[in-house]
Amino acid sequence: MTDENKKELESKIVDLEKSLSKLKKKLNEEQIEEQHEAIDNLDVYLDEIDHKYSNLRDFWSIIRTEIKEFFTKRSKDSSENS
Repeated sequence: MTDENKKELESKIVDLEKSLSKLKKKLNEEQIEEQHEAIDNLDVYLDEIDHKYSNLRDFWSIIRTEIKEFFTKRSKDSSENS
């Protein structure tokens, strides 16, 4: 291999390493951007969870009231029939 061929190969390697470095940097920037977007979406997700939890809490309150009324009425009916 001649000196000229070696220098040409070394030059290509340097160019490829620079290109690889740029690609790695771009990939890292995109990953960081994706993480920021995921964090932004986390707020929306947490709001949805909070809303669902609120609905569940309201549901259990209604169920508790209805069960209490059912057993109170049943207890009264049993007392009246005795």
